[in-house]
Amino acid sequence: MHNIRTLHRWAKKHFSNQKKCRHQKVTDAMLIALLLARLIYKQAYPSVWWSDLKADRPGLPSYTQAFNRATRLLETLEQVCAPPRPCAEVVIDSMPLPICRPKRTRRCHFPGARWGYGTQGKFFGYKLHAWVLEDGEVAQYLIRPANLHDTTVSYELNRRWPDFDGPKIVGDKGYCCVGYIYPPKSNSRYDTGWRPDRHPKLRKRIETVFSQLVAEGIRSVQTKTLASLRLRVVLAVIAHNLTKP
Repeated sequence: MHNIRTLHRWAKKHFSNQKKCRHQKVTDAMLIALLLARLIYKQAYPSVWWSDLKADRPGLPSYTQAFNRATRLLETLEQVCAPPRPCAEVVIDSMPLPICRPKRTRRCHFPGARWGYGTQGKFFGYKLHAWVLEDGEVAQYLIRPANLHDTTVSYELNRRWPDFDGPKIVGDKGYCCVGYIYPPKSNSRYDTGWRPDRHPKLRKRIETVFSQLVAEGIRSVQTKTLASLRLRVVLAVIAHNLTKP
């Protein structure tokens, strides 16, 4: 289980590796390492993964206890996931996060979920808006209702623009506004900063990253609460950043 040991060493830098009370069965650092390991080994179902772990490690808590503890560590996980760093250029885009199938939306009471549009059509839920670096690392992200326009959420991401040393932001035609680099329209009369010899490759990078996140289970219609959605996303993003080529 070399990957779990490696993840544990990383988790110890950000989470406590000491048991806080006598009845605690696993430390925070080991708990996060075990949850991340599911994504490394590409197990689609968290409960099945935890059951397999308990078969080898009888001292582990139940999956419900592990999930509740991970939820309490959610804010720290989100801070660790997107630390500030200097970068010259980032790519921005969004991807759908549906929380139920379309035929069940009338019975869905998920807080904040809305109808929105993606490349595959209409869906009900949220969107993941992200900055991705040239090497494929997710620099920062936000989860917002699907009905919000990409440009609106991009302004929220720009609040941390100074923390990343003021990078250039490369988007698609959905980010057609001042301050972004995007493909020019046929009737454009000014330079949008788009360079055909460079920026299409960067745009392809973020599409590849989103495909990898989907393969890691970031998009699931089994999510029941906003906290579980946030936890699913942050674990997938951290696992992606730690294992990117």
